[in-house]
Amino acid sequence: MRRVTVAPPRFTAAAFLIVAAAACATSPHPKPGSSPEREAVACLETLKPTDSISTVIKMSVEPLDTGVVLPPDFEGLLVEDFRRAFRAPSRLSLSVVMGTQPCDSLGSRCAGGSLTAAAVAYATVHDDGRLSDIAVVDASLTPSLADSVASALRAVSTAREGPPTGVAELIRVVMRIRPEENVDSVPTLRRIFVAKVPHYDLPFRYAAMPAAGINASYPFTARLAGVGDSVTIAFTVDADGVVAAESVELVQARYRDFVSSVLKALGETRFHPAYLGDCPVATRMSQRFVFRLPAEVSP
Repeated sequence: MRRVTVAPPRFTAAAFLIVAAAACATSPHPKPGSSPEREAVACLETLKPTDSISTVIKMSVEPLDTGVVLPPDFEGLLVEDFRRAFRAPSRLSLSVVMGTQPCDSLGSRCAGGSLTAAAVAYATVHDDGRLSDIAVVDASLTPSLADSVASALRAVSTAREGPPTGVAELIRVVMRIRPEENVDSVPTLRRIFVAKVPHYDLPFRYAAMPAAGINASYPFTARLAGVGDSVTIAFTVDADGVVAAESVELVQARYRDFVSSVLKALGETRFHPAYLGDCPVATRMSQRFVFRLPAEVSP
């Protein structure tokens, strides 16, 4: 049989964000608005933190296209512009827990856990200082932080304060806003604000996929074209075991059809939630999906 050599269309970040929301929103396990979620939140609120960890919320900037090299000082200038426009929320309603060391060899069980605040932002920086295609992923299910990040990027764009793009007319970037407990390891240019987050000396277990796994089907068009792909997705599993649509981030992929397949599968999957002590909690995870064409069988 003659193999089709035309590959599916390449993926774009803006298209991904739209597909992510649609795929997860159509989950047959919608996020409950009644008792299970309220019970999970109430359970977390009954736990007494051991102490509070002072953590720096930092920002890093990377090109979306791995073949692009950012101009000198581009990251530092963009972070500086962002920091001037950013206003830290007066209140962070945190619910996503991450494990704290020591953890087991697989990293799935830890001696303790702490709440976290994080977001991922996408934007296109133009040579005139404007930012377009701004989109924010709410990684820690903290709307106030995600809204503040989006507002700061819009303000940078309005003031046309984006950094010079060098010889390129535009550069598409991803900006990761995340915590770092080791304050001394964060360069001043990357620091956004400092937060104190509760820490618990209770056994923590990360969320786990069901025994049947995540059934991401091989796209028919890709099979015809004879192409494979590797898709890495980061996402937040809520306390009820459902992937939160607003938290989905594409880490690595090449083709739209594979991404759509993975997002559809995630939207249909119910995870075993993470646990802090005896309480189900939300947590951040990542998963790599590898699509390989089956080897052709010789006659």
